[in-house]
Amino acid sequence: MIKILSGWSNPGGSTTAFINLCNLFNENGYDCTFYGPQQWHLDKCKSDVIQNVKLTHDDIIIYHFLDVFKERPPVKQFILSLHEKELYKLSTKPFTIFDKIHFLNKEQIEWHGVTKGIKSWFISPNAHDDLKPFEGKKERVAAIIGNVDKNKQVHTSVKRALEDGHKDIRIYGNNHDPAYWNEFIQPLINTGLVKHLGYVSDKQGLYNNITDVYHSSLSENASLVRDECILTNVNFHGNDSIVEQEILTNDAVLKMWVSQLEL
Repeated sequence: MIKILSGWSNPGGSTTAFINLCNLFNENGYDCTFYGPQQWHLDKCKSDVIQNVKLTHDDIIIYHFLDVFKERPPVKQFILSLHEKELYKLSTKPFTIFDKIHFLNKEQIEWHGVTKGIKSWFISPNAHDDLKPFEGKKERVAAIIGNVDKNKQVHTSVKRALEDGHKDIRIYGNNHDPAYWNEFIQPLINTGLVKHLGYVSDKQGLYNNITDVYHSSLSENASLVRDECILTNVNFHGNDSIVEQEILTNDAVLKMWVSQLEL
């Protein structure tokens, strides 16, 4: 059995990626369960809360954003799936306990700067939702998609959209930083040009109703939102933190994982 263990299962890029990967495994006959500490993921794939996980010798563990093990657990394979940079520095973790490390791109490897001691590693982009371009006519709408916090610099994205002449600007994401919100976001909402709509699970519906997405994050590894904009033919306005990377089909992503997991 494949078990994905993550320290984050609320809305976010890594959670979406693991939900998609878990569903991809199960749809193709590979038994996979996604375990996380929150409950948001529970109705979106075969899943459970992380407190209920039990490991066996035959398990293949895909491990993310956790500090539970200081030694390798007695499982078949122990793989670190690394989606972060500053938030999870390899140099501060016991990375030598992993059989393999999964990176999303070469730039991520270079940033971490840790190669000695890694037994094996591979690169694979994320599996993605089955999104398509909207064929109808759209009104001009700008969106900022993702959690609202200091790192995402949502206020900068809003100001960039305003500078480009947008009159309808929508923030899609949960507020994870009340102090940042009160200082930077609430004054923009008070102008009447900006709306906060929270997290939206219907991604196809979301992209069907917007024309432009702005991204101004201080630090980003692989932007799932950028990939979704490409898939839906929505204009993406990024910044220097964005890593340009290839988008593979989900079939190609599955083949890479199957090969690495030796299934």
